[in-house]
Amino acid sequence: MKTNPGLQTEPANTKRNVFQKRLFISGGALVLLIVAVLIVLPRLNFKPAVASRNVQANPAPMDAAPALGPKTAPVTIIEYGDFGCPSCWLWYATGVLDQLHAKYGDQIRFVWRDYPVITLLSPDAAEAGQCANEQGKFWEFHDAVYEHQGVIGAINLQSYAAEIGLNMLQFDQCASSHRYRDRVNAEQTEAFTYGYFGAPFFFVNNKVIIIGAQPLSVFVSLIDPMLAAKK
Repeated sequence: MKTNPGLQTEPANTKRNVFQKRLFISGGALVLLIVAVLIVLPRLNFKPAVASRNVQANPAPMDAAPALGPKTAPVTIIEYGDFGCPSCWLWYATGVLDQLHAKYGDQIRFVWRDYPVITLLSPDAAEAGQCANEQGKFWEFHDAVYEHQGVIGAINLQSYAAEIGLNMLQFDQCASSHRYRDRVNAEQTEAFTYGYFGAPFFFVNNKVIIIGAQPLSVFVSLIDPMLAAKK
């Protein structure tokens, strides 16, 4: 191939350096955008309370969280989960939660905290779960959602509520009024403060963090020494 002697060409390595520089800048901008979204996300749909001189109560007290097992249990596992999260319903489908209770019984307490970050529908599903909890049927609702692989459209949420026998008038009024929006947002913000931006993740006795849909053996390796230390 002939070249035109009058045409100035840029060396190949210079072009490559320019391309790499642009790619680096674009990548950095994308990272900053993702971080900004993660920071702002918990504040979306947030309904601020009326200004008051009094210090407001925590909208998401741990004692109000759905839980299985006695408060006196020597080991407490806290899951930060999302009803629209494939990894969350996969963990449910493997039966680890049932296996934990079968193995340890009243020696463990399992607590749910909402972390609706995976889909745009997740916050409304989290609020619906709190509405089910209001009627004492959170875990039935939890199971119904995950048994349908986390399908959480508005019609689906109503279907699950009816399926588990909730008072539908009360449920619909609760969900449409966003009665638990502040609680869900507070739990989501709480989860963000730990620095983990995916679901599920678990705290074991507020000390050890398990990330992702881990098998029973991972939990056992942590719980057994804790129980042994209590003896």
